[in-house]
Amino acid sequence: MNYKVVAFDLDGTLLNAEGQILPENKLAIQSAINQGIKVLLVTGRHHTAVKPYYRELGLDTPIICCNGTYVYDVLTDTTPFANPLSKQQAQFIYEVAEKHHCHLLMYSRDSMNYAKLNPHMEKFLQWVETCPAEVRPDVRKVACIQEVIDHHNPIWKCVISAENKAIMNDVVKELPVSQFSCEWSWVDRVDIANAGNTKGGRLLALLKNWGIDPKEVIAFGDNHNDISMLTVVGLGVAMGNAEEEVKSQAKLVTTSNNESGIAQVLKEALSG
Repeated sequence: MNYKVVAFDLDGTLLNAEGQILPENKLAIQSAINQGIKVLLVTGRHHTAVKPYYRELGLDTPIICCNGTYVYDVLTDTTPFANPLSKQQAQFIYEVAEKHHCHLLMYSRDSMNYAKLNPHMEKFLQWVETCPAEVRPDVRKVACIQEVIDHHNPIWKCVISAENKAIMNDVVKELPVSQFSCEWSWVDRVDIANAGNTKGGRLLALLKNWGIDPKEVIAFGDNHNDISMLTVVGLGVAMGNAEEEVKSQAKLVTTSNNESGIAQVLKEALSG
């Protein structure tokens, strides 16, 4: 197959346990770019939390952010496609999260907003401080999440987390599937976006704009929010650290994100 696009999830996939891109994988990606292949980042992250890696890889493609909620053009600081939460939806999520005493992180147009720290935020903020100032993610502590809802639109998505998974399930049950797309992005985190937003759906739409057949695409992922992407491309690759449900939906399983399996897959798939 003459592949034209390689799409990567970030956390748990392209990034190892230390949040770094392995040198072998970076070299393989650069080789793909040199062959004229488009390298695309498809992530649950906010675009400001993607920019450090985007610059590291020397990319010029748009970024699919927040599990397909919007497409971000880095060069023009624009969103050619966006399907954010309405103010009413954001309000509902906030009230349900408060009811169940869940931690809530709310993504507005240019920042990630939180009112209270939790272990995820503490770890994330440590990484943020290591980023060069010109590509440092914008993470803001607010007095109250209500302030974000009232004054900082659009709102791309929310992330809820709790130590007890049963509580998380209770929150998800209260969010109608007709209005919300809920996807587990980690064992104790659920991403909540507008209904219909998925990585796979947004990738297909972008490929259509480019005139590229999905069969000509390789995609790498590790979590449940990657399944929609892995199943619509020609070669969907699950990481060795992925859960079994994700692996079962992929055409190929490689090594964990702490090893150079991505480089090996690209070498074999692009050698022809």
